[in-house]
Amino acid sequence: MKHLLIGGIAAAAGLAAMLQSASAQQFNLRWAHYLPNGPFLEVEEGFAKKIEERTGGKVKITIAYSGALGGATEVFTLAGRGAVDMASAAPGYYPDQLLFWKASQIPFQFDTPNEAIATFKTLAEEFPVFNEEMDRLRVRYLLQQPLGSYYLVGPGENCDTLAGISGKKIRAFGADIPKIISAAGATPITLTTTEMYEALQRGTLDYANADIGNVAALRLYEVGKNICGPVMTFSGHLVVIGERTWKRLPAEYQKIFTEEAAAAQQRYLDWIAENGRRAIETIGRAGAVIKPFKPDEFAKWKAATPDLLQGWVDDVSRRGKGEEAKKVAERWRELIK
Repeated sequence: MKHLLIGGIAAAAGLAAMLQSASAQQFNLRWAHYLPNGPFLEVEEGFAKKIEERTGGKVKITIAYSGALGGATEVFTLAGRGAVDMASAAPGYYPDQLLFWKASQIPFQFDTPNEAIATFKTLAEEFPVFNEEMDRLRVRYLLQQPLGSYYLVGPGENCDTLAGISGKKIRAFGADIPKIISAAGATPITLTTTEMYEALQRGTLDYANADIGNVAALRLYEVGKNICGPVMTFSGHLVVIGERTWKRLPAEYQKIFTEEAAAAQQRYLDWIAENGRRAIETIGRAGAVIKPFKPDEFAKWKAATPDLLQGWVDDVSRRGKGEEAKKVAERWRELIK
């Protein structure tokens, strides 16, 4: 009994020493980001700083922007392998691995950024398939970037009706946005964010589309005095941490990450709303005109567009996940009804 007692005390002391050592350990984490740095990412910068503050400097996060540590299509894989510790990229860049998460970027589903984020927060909590997708990539979800609602921007005055945009060349990207543009009788032109200004200036594009914050930040109102919308709302990129890195962190630090991710998610929503208000003021001072897309015309536009959510279900069904996709879509429709 004496030997067992001594052994137990030694084991407890060893465990305490290990825990103390883990808490004292310095973690220098590398965050691979696919976007260039800018004001739209200040919430993510703040998230990293909060982690450092709350861990007493024991966890330091360095964000490498503009794909410096890997392109948008590879940063999640790199995080899963432990080549980087954290990563940010849009789920649409992983169409075969993130079949369910990529649905958060389907247009014509949400009215506001808050609705988009809240809907997917609930879906991810209720349906294990969302975590399973992350598990297969060997990463852990932290938060998702909300995006401001998108507007049409161009020189033409009639961007608030279907007739006004029919036959026009309108900026597109991704798999679903060309479908809604075609449904309006317009021609989708695939362009990156940075190409829109020159395309409007040269007349090779009739209407750009961007969230209202980027309309102001990119000064699109200089070459497109008429701004109509909002016409679509969806979510942005995901922020994840590699499972290997997560398991290295002491439980107390994992708790801090979880709490600060939730706080950053709300700060992001607040920031998007405030940035939108500031953008509208900037655009107004420049003499550009913002007007709503006429509700009855927008209803016609949506009616002319294929059911994109059902299209997603059909696509996922062909990949063997049809029953889960149907249940997710059913719950999704209940949440946004």
